[in-house]
Amino acid sequence: MSDLTYTINANVNKGVFNQSYIAAGKTTEMATTGVLAVTLRCGTATQAISTASASSLGYCFARNLADDTSGTAVVTFGRISGTNYFDAVRLKPGDAAFLRLAPGNYAAKGVAGSPTLLVEILED
Repeated sequence: MSDLTYTINANVNKGVFNQSYIAAGKTTEMATTGVLAVTLRCGTATQAISTASASSLGYCFARNLADDTSGTAVVTFGRISGTNYFDAVRLKPGDAAFLRLAPGNYAAKGVAGSPTLLVEILED
């Protein structure tokens, strides 16, 4: 039996544009057993996400926990090298992302407001 099974579904209907994407029952094996979970209150300054306690980076689930109905409490998430931050993921309030992380250092920051970001990383 596989260590991790996940399913991703997306359906888009906008005017005459219709698109569906389904990745059902995808599986993967994990060599390490562990999870790193952090919750960050993100201001507009870059905030490092410490992954020092993880032996290896695998799949990551990130979610903007802001309940801002105006949609302005956006948070970005990405790589950091020294003091240079490169955002790769942009999450509006309530948005979530699922991705496999490459080795390296990560950070997050809020675009406006001070949204809370939940990051859960499964060791690979």
